[in-house]
Amino acid sequence: MEVKMFEVSGSNIRNQCYLIYQQRKGILVDPAWDYHLINDFLLDNRIMVKAVLLTHAHPDHIDLAADFARNKGIPAYMSAEEIDKSGFSCPNLVSVRHLDTFTLADFNITPILTPGHTSGSTCFLLGPHLFTGDTVFIEGVGICDHRHAALLFDSIQLLKAYLPGRTLIWPGHSFGDDPGQELRFLLKNNIYFQFEKKEEFIDFRMRKNRPNPFAFR
Repeated sequence: MEVKMFEVSGSNIRNQCYLIYQQRKGILVDPAWDYHLINDFLLDNRIMVKAVLLTHAHPDHIDLAADFARNKGIPAYMSAEEIDKSGFSCPNLVSVRHLDTFTLADFNITPILTPGHTSGSTCFLLGPHLFTGDTVFIEGVGICDHRHAALLFDSIQLLKAYLPGRTLIWPGHSFGDDPGQELRFLLKNNIYFQFEKKEEFIDFRMRKNRPNPFAFR
């Protein structure tokens, strides 16, 4: 099982989307901005993409979902909560539920509902690989309002309890550290994984006078 990371940009946003593949079968995660870059890799390596996984419905994560779902005739998966709250739709859209593991093209896929960045944000676990969208970055966590900060704390506690330390974390954006770090690296270096009390987490995440929303410390 291999992971190919695509660094793409559009609408002044730079992000990572992913292809996880084995035996010439693959699954795309949050494809956006550069259809030809992604599709050329599929064609050059004779990889048949079987599905799209969508962590949440923000434009930089769903930009190419409809194109790949339509052009390849494949399903796109998103949490039922995110579909309901965002109103997102695309061809062949399938809703998934928290921890309701399903098998597709020899991949066992476990959706983990991790609200906080959005109400229905979802991480997808495939083998040792966790695709986190904007819930968790290597360096920090996603943007949230005060109401959702409590949910984000709960989501991080869930990931800490549910996943082994060797789990590889693949976020939607990078702010200096390479994607694909083990969870144990985040436990040591990501300050948001070190809070044990919800109110302290909320106060720190929502503190004022940060130079930008991605000043994590």
